[in-house]
Amino acid sequence: MDEQQKDRARKLVKELEDAGINSGLLTIHGTVVLRSSGAPYTDSPMLFFDETDLHNAIDLDLLEKTKVVGSYEWEWYVVKKSSQVNP
Repeated sequence: MDEQQKDRARKLVKELEDAGINSGLLTIHGTVVLRSSGAPYTDSPMLFFDETDLHNAIDLDLLEKTKVVGSYEWEWYVVKKSSQVNP
């Protein structure tokens, strides 16, 4: 992964951080989606990012997978507690 790809991955994680602690990233039909939990949860497509950016952020160890359990269950990626993103 080159520096430009790393920058895109960091920007994706920064967008997630800015969305708040009850938000995470997942893919739906190949589209990266920002999901904010609540009743009901909301999905916002991340139009300027793609699955490669998400996978690069995971490879950079900036995100971790977690599971939301409740009336609906899903897995999503949240900002890793030990990471600090500087875009």
